Amino acid sequence: MKNILFLTATCLLLFGCNKPLLKYNSEFEGTWYSEKQYNPDMGAFVSDELVFSGKEGSYQVDCKDTCATNLCECTGKLTGTPEINKQHTIIRLNSQTPRTFTLDAEPYEQGGSWYMKIDGKVYKKQ
Repeated sequence: MKNILFLTATCLLLFGCNKPLLKYNSEFEGTWYSEKQYNPDMGAFVSDELVFSGKEGSYQVDCKDTCATNLCECTGKLTGTPEINKQHTIIRLNSQTPRTFTLDAEPYEQGGSWYMKIDGKVYKKQ
């Protein structure tokens, strides 16, 4: 019985402190592309994509930018509910397999465009 109470309290502490990302800062809303990087395995330049819209979020990795105006042929995609921790340092995409991201810099405007830095990568709002 003690173990169940301890486990329940631990879960509440870990998950109870998270806040919906867009409720915390609405500037995150939108589609964000990381800077292009050459992927030698794919033989192409690729970008990652983060999309935050309402209570939904998605993350696509290693997407080619050769498909009209959108990224395509991504090697992986994850969707879920975006949350931010109490310290505003970690974004979690809650899904069946949650994924966490380190928030290095919140959205900021520079030269008329919006940028943010996550997991060491600079993302630009589309």
